[in-house]
Amino acid sequence: MNELYDVLKASKASDFLIREEQTESREAFFIGQKLDMSRAKKVTHTFLTVFVDSEDGKFRGSAEKEIHQGISREEMKQEIDQALFAAQFVQNPWYPVAEPSDAQASADMADAFRDLTAELVKLVQAMQEIKAEEDSRVNSYEIFVNQKQTHIRNSRGVDVTFSGFDCEIEVVTNSRKDDHEIEIYKDLRFSDKSAEKIIAEVRGMFHTGRQRLNAVPTRQNEHADVLLTGNAVGSFFQYFAMHTNASYQYMGVAKAKIGEAITGADADPLNIRLVPTLDGSAKNAPYDETGMPVAERVLFENGICRSYWGSLQHAHYIGMKDTTSMNNMVVEGGSKTLDELRSMPHIEITDFSAFDMDAVSGTCGGEIRLAYESDGTTSHPTTSGSLSARYDDVLKNLTFSKETQQINNRVVPCAVLLRDVTVAGE
Repeated sequence: MNELYDVLKASKASDFLIREEQTESREAFFIGQKLDMSRAKKVTHTFLTVFVDSEDGKFRGSAEKEIHQGISREEMKQEIDQALFAAQFVQNPWYPVAEPSDAQASADMADAFRDLTAELVKLVQAMQEIKAEEDSRVNSYEIFVNQKQTHIRNSRGVDVTFSGFDCEIEVVTNSRKDDHEIEIYKDLRFSDKSAEKIIAEVRGMFHTGRQRLNAVPTRQNEHADVLLTGNAVGSFFQYFAMHTNASYQYMGVAKAKIGEAITGADADPLNIRLVPTLDGSAKNAPYDETGMPVAERVLFENGICRSYWGSLQHAHYIGMKDTTSMNNMVVEGGSKTLDELRSMPHIEITDFSAFDMDAVSGTCGGEIRLAYESDGTTSHPTTSGSLSARYDDVLKNLTFSKETQQINNRVVPCAVLLRDVTVAGE
C-alpha cells in the first residue's frame, strides 16, 4: 500500500482513498453429511477511489478501480491515470472525504481474531448433530469462516486498520411426502451462534418442508389482517432506515422528517437505533469503507424521527454536521406478545419466495411459500398466493410483538401485524 500511496500523492488526484482487504478463510463443503471438499484461502484485494475537482472546486467526480497485487510502479500509474480520466466525466456537487477521527472504543472489536480452523470444526460438529428424519434430511451445506483485516488510507490523513470475523452456513434440506418433495434453502450469517441455535434453525427447515407438503392453497382475502414473522420482518423494518438515509433526504423521496412522526397515533411506539457493534453480528466494524467512524445513533423515538445517517457525500449535501454509516440496527419490541397477536383471526406468513420492500414506492409483499390461516384458536398451513401492502396504510395502526429476534445484524420484533391488506389467492 505504501508504494501506491506515494504514486497517488504525486498524481493529479484532488483526493484519494485506498482500501486494502486481506481475508483469510476456512471452508468446508458437504453433500448430505459427507465431506466433499475443504479448503483454506488467503486473499488480498486493494481498492482505489480517486476524486477529481473541476470549475474551481464547484464539482467533484470520482472513479473506482481494483489494483491487483504484484503490479509494477509504472502499471500503478497507468491504472491511476485511467481512473482519473474516468472521474473527470462525473460532475457531482463538491463534497469532502473523511478526516482523521477516532472510532468509539468497543470490547467486541478486541475479539475479532479467532482460530479459524477451530471455529470451522465447531460449526461442522453442530451440523453433524442433525440427523435425517423419516421425511426430512439435509441435502447439502457449505460452511465459510472468514477473518478480514481492513486497512484504509486517504489523502486527508486517515490511516486506520481494523479486523472483523464472520461465518456463513448455506444449507439445503429436502422433505418428502409420497412422490412430492420440497427443497428448502437458507443462508445463515453471523459472527457467533451456539450449536443449539444452528441445530434449531435447520430442524426448523424440516418443519417448514413438512408444513408446505401438507398446505392447501391460500384463499383470496382483500381485507386480511396479516402477521409477518421470520426473516421478512427484518426487511420490513429496513424501510425506516432507508427513509432516514441522507441520500433519500437529498433526493426528496424520504418520508421521515426530524421532529415528525412516521407512524400513526394508533401505532405501537417505534424505537430504532443504529449501533456499531452487536453481539453475534457479522457486520461489526469501528469504521466504514471510507474510513469514517461508525457511531451509535437514534433514528426514531416513540415514532418521532430524531436523526439521519448516510454517506459523507449526501450528509454534506443536506447540511448534516456529522453522520454515520449503518452496521447494525436495533428495533425495540411493541405492545403485544406473540400469543396475544395470534389470538385474533389472522393469516401468519412465515416464508416468502422473496419479500420485496420498495422504499420509494412504499410497497411491500411477495409470493407466499408458507402461511397459516387462523381463526384465533386453530390454524392450518397454506401456500401459494401473494401479499401486497402499502406502508402509508399499515403505518397508521402498526402493531408488533414485545418479543424480538436477531437476524444477523438486525434485532427486530418477532412479528408485525399489518391490518387490512390484500392477500391474493384462490
